[in-house]
Amino acid sequence: MQLKRIENMIELSKSFELLDKIREIANGSISSKGFSPSHKIQLEPNDKGIKFTLFHDSFIFKHDKWDFRNLEISQNDLKIKIPYLFINEKTGGHVKGKIPAFEYGDFDKVKSKYHRLALPLNKKINFMFSVENVLIDYNYKSGIKTREATEIIINGHVFHLFVAKKKITELSDRDYLVLDSKIPMSYSEFSEYCFSILISFGFVSGDFINNDGYFFQYETNSMTDVVGIAYRQMRGSIKCQYVPTYSNPFGYIHDAEKADLYKDKVRTLSLKEFSKLCQYCHSNDDIKSILLLLIEVHTQTLVSGPGILSIALETLANVIYEENESTLAPIKSKSISKKLRKGLLNTLDNFKDDIDAEGKEIIKSRIDQINQRTNRDKLLIPFKILEIQISSTDIEAIEQRNAFLHGRTPMVQEIEPKSINEADKFRYYLYLKLYVLISSIIMKYIGYDNLVVNYPKIYENETGIELNEDYYRQI
Repeated sequence: MQLKRIENMIELSKSFELLDKIREIANGSISSKGFSPSHKIQLEPNDKGIKFTLFHDSFIFKHDKWDFRNLEISQNDLKIKIPYLFINEKTGGHVKGKIPAFEYGDFDKVKSKYHRLALPLNKKINFMFSVENVLIDYNYKSGIKTREATEIIINGHVFHLFVAKKKITELSDRDYLVLDSKIPMSYSEFSEYCFSILISFGFVSGDFINNDGYFFQYETNSMTDVVGIAYRQMRGSIKCQYVPTYSNPFGYIHDAEKADLYKDKVRTLSLKEFSKLCQYCHSNDDIKSILLLLIEVHTQTLVSGPGILSIALETLANVIYEENESTLAPIKSKSISKKLRKGLLNTLDNFKDDIDAEGKEIIKSRIDQINQRTNRDKLLIPFKILEIQISSTDIEAIEQRNAFLHGRTPMVQEIEPKSINEADKFRYYLYLKLYVLISSIIMKYIGYDNLVVNYPKIYENETGIELNEDYYRQI
């Protein structure tokens, strides 16, 4: 398939040359209205936030004050404004801590500007096998053409997400994941769009890049002359072991003969589908929370992981149920439903002398929900609405939700021998099952109708549960 080509060279050289100077500040002087005179400070880059050591002989640093606001660091002609910093260690003639944010130049948080976000990279990320690429030309240290790029449209605004490399043939600590838009907007609007796109990309690619963010502002859509930069320590990057789909079957299936069965059959998300995912993530907080859970669950243990995925499944099922509630309610007529509820409540009142207040409230709450499906039904409804075929083993995994939400690991008592190792294997199986099922709903929800990775089958040797299933599932 021929890739879409983005017209016009993206000019990064002046922006990143300035950013290099700022990131290379190792020593300077720091001043504030909260103390005088200025003091020597050393800066040390960190994966998240910037560490500092401040040297002093000042009385104010020796006592109970651990945070300072409205500071400025100077080195030659560079001046960086620090909104606040935190001290976490005080010894002798120096203090240490972390700078979570700074600003340079005339960065404006309110006015509409043209924005670009650059996130430092220290590894290669998955652009090729999860989302459709576009061709972008950019100028950094030299002119480079890349297909490690995609295009997103949210609310009619076009964004480009791409990798900018200092040297095309090797990794560098000055490589970036770049996200920009030619539409002027406020800093808060742009940062919200960025967060939604980065979450969505993290879910589909397995690379949630979110340690340090450098926001650039420009006055014109050529986006060459920087008017301001804001640095923000972000949520924290996560590398996900599992992704919904992966168009290179040899990446997960290590038997070449079996992998070859899926060669050229698995496709990435299209630009339209990925944009739709980003749009949902941006406009629906429940979808955003679900995607974050599917990313952050990779940092959890096997004990907590299946429970987290159970929460994600229930939240997602509720989203889809509420969108289709009028057609899914047992009683289709609202007037009849209301009449039935009223009649039941009147009947309940006839027993007011026989049922205590607490019991009456419990029964009343159930009557109020008389026209709603059971929780079990709600969990299965997304598969029916989206026409996703599920097996008996899928249903068994879904029905373990109640046990997980109440802090129990289900069915472990049926496993022989009853060892921690066997219990963990079963938790791992349920973890993989739930991940695939939730991912399948999300992917079909945005219009993807191809193949998703079937991890319980791929890792059946590790879980000890053999499945008569394919290595990729058709949704």
